[in-house]
Amino acid sequence: MKDIKVFDFHRIFLGDGPPLFLLEIVFRTAIMYAYTIMLLRFLGKRGIGQLSTLEVAIIISFGSAVGDPMMGADIPILYGIVAVTTVAFLQVGMERVINSNKKIELVMEGKADCLVDDGVIAVDQLKQNNLSQEDLFRSLRSSQVQHLGEVKKSFFETSGNISVLFHSPREIKPGLSVLPMELWPDSAILTVPDSITDEGLYSCTNCGFTVQLAAGQPSGHCKRCGCGNWTAATTTN
Repeated sequence: MKDIKVFDFHRIFLGDGPPLFLLEIVFRTAIMYAYTIMLLRFLGKRGIGQLSTLEVAIIISFGSAVGDPMMGADIPILYGIVAVTTVAFLQVGMERVINSNKKIELVMEGKADCLVDDGVIAVDQLKQNNLSQEDLFRSLRSSQVQHLGEVKKSFFETSGNISVLFHSPREIKPGLSVLPMELWPDSAILTVPDSITDEGLYSCTNCGFTVQLAAGQPSGHCKRCGCGNWTAATTTN
């Protein structure tokens, strides 16, 4: 830093590299942009929150390309401008390619995964997307869902949001409560080999599968997920 000539405008704006180095910057930027997208796809939808993969990629790329020339004495502004411009062209190009080709869109953005189907949780999809049951229930509660019997479909969107499609009022049936489990009374959960004390509809505490059980009948294991914990199904108030 001691050899730097302050306010050397040639160094500040153009740098000391040969003109062909600008092409190398374009190449480097394209490689890092592609790597950023691949890394974001690896992190999954939860890792990028409510933004698309391309949106997060351009934020990261712009942040680095704009920030380095601001503080790096050996990085001229021209290099940052070339990098930012390259990212912008890559972004526009990728958006056009994705919008014109569904297969590429699927690879780049992924697909919406069904987390709840007709009131029953797709446990394998929760695990695949690194979501807990409470993550799902928290989103359902924010959509005013009281229990899974109200839910026709719920999807984990490519944006990282969880969307909900409701049953019509006539189609709603009893289902598993989406209240935090710590708020359930201890007596609410029956565990194999407990017997049913009161006849009625009971929901699996793991997937929400709901069945009619008779008084005195052993609770048994859920035929959907194999869980052995049950609770009385909740009805809509």
